[in-house]
Amino acid sequence: MFSTRIKFIIDFLAFFLATIIALWLRLDLNIYTVINRYQETLFWGTLVNSILGLFFIFYYQTYRQIWRYTSFREIIQLIKVVLLETAFFIAGMLLFFRGNFPRSVFLLMPIISFGIMLIPRFIIGYYSERSLSILKKDTKKALIVGAGDAGEKIYREINRHIELGYRVVGFVDDDARKINSHLHGIRVLGKIDKLPEIVKKKNIETVVVAIPSAGRKIIQKVYGLVSPLAIETLVMPGIYELIGKKISFDILRPFKMEDLLSRDPVFFDMQKVAANFSGKRILITGACGSIGSEISRQLAISGVELILLDNNETGIFDLNNELSNLTQVHPLVADIRYLGRLRNIVETYQPNLIFHAAAYKHVPLMEDNHEEAFLTNIVGTLNCIEAMGEKVEKFVAISTDKAVEPENMMGLSKKMAEILISSVAKSKLDSKMVVVRFGNVLGSRGNVLEVWKSQLQKSLPLTVTDPAMKRYFMTTQEAVTLVLEASLLGDNGGTYVLKMGELVPILDIK
Repeated sequence: MFSTRIKFIIDFLAFFLATIIALWLRLDLNIYTVINRYQETLFWGTLVNSILGLFFIFYYQTYRQIWRYTSFREIIQLIKVVLLETAFFIAGMLLFFRGNFPRSVFLLMPIISFGIMLIPRFIIGYYSERSLSILKKDTKKALIVGAGDAGEKIYREINRHIELGYRVVGFVDDDARKINSHLHGIRVLGKIDKLPEIVKKKNIETVVVAIPSAGRKIIQKVYGLVSPLAIETLVMPGIYELIGKKISFDILRPFKMEDLLSRDPVFFDMQKVAANFSGKRILITGACGSIGSEISRQLAISGVELILLDNNETGIFDLNNELSNLTQVHPLVADIRYLGRLRNIVETYQPNLIFHAAAYKHVPLMEDNHEEAFLTNIVGTLNCIEAMGEKVEKFVAISTDKAVEPENMMGLSKKMAEILISSVAKSKLDSKMVVVRFGNVLGSRGNVLEVWKSQLQKSLPLTVTDPAMKRYFMTTQEAVTLVLEASLLGDNGGTYVLKMGELVPILDIK
């Protein structure tokens, strides 16, 4: 890498030598003729060209460019510098110099100056690329999905920063016109459908989806093709998420569960939570579960006082350590099947709201242990209702879409719990009670995708209960949004369901 001083000297020599080389070329490479016949022309031409060159070099600071990264923008700047300097030079020589000055030299000089300035930059860039290629042999092989502007920018970012640990070996794109073409010397290897074949052939370790305008179907398609291969998948955010942001490697993120949704995810205004729950004390049963813990985290961020209840001792210990620095937390190890313990907790802590998330939810397991499902999901819910004190303003129970025309013991137990809540809500005047019904929550423990992920890691076949099955899907964040929204509504005895788009065939996700 050249220092700034050396770069300045090279750029200056481009103008200092231009007149000499131009005259030499003009006079058939006869240096003696140049010296003998054109001494005055050579002197004044070199002097004026050098002075003007110095001025424009300083003005545009061409010597401060990083030559290794010379791009089209830097080349345009060099052209501008050379053309401006040449224009002033020609004007000055025609107006003030009365000697013999060959007109063809005016055309040769800018070409020579530009060449002397550009060639060292290209040489530095070329050898930098070669040295990087040698160093990148131990990096991860990456394949970029999308050979457009975003893909090109991601390629340049990866190529410039060896510390990222990636090396792009190809592109894929569904535009047939781009197949087998080259982008920065890297070939577009095929269409997206060919991903598994290309990944295996090229030993790809990372796939980068660089199509900000891509809909969820394209992202889902890519993930569906590469997920069985157990390789890293990075996704560029959507085009609206990129507004005001520079496209760089930093904006890439791992594939997220909400990318599987056929719709945009729903988010909740947490300022609304803070405003409505300020000063409240909230009891969360099943606080260590996927939904209970996420409700606890969102409320803790808003500074709500929490009473966390679960029969999982280690889970309560970990959750308390996580949230106690955000808000006041009361960690309680208890079982909702014991009414006396629940009554004691409610009388001691006097919660204003209860989020009832404690339940058994695994369908196949509850088929063989239906007594436990009924004790927890029905009797446990009844105990929570009976333990409610006068200060409990609202009781929000978490249910499932399996409670609709239930076909299994788990769904039946949740349906009976819903009926129980609806019946009690009619007789309770002081407290309001609502049910929130979920679809399949992506990312929750025991979720079908988590099961499949585990099976893939162990190279086991993916199990499907019924190939014709269709399910609604929602993210954990959306589940929490629904719970919090329901707690703010004034209805009593109602059941709330998130609009989750279309039913998704289970084999489409598989």
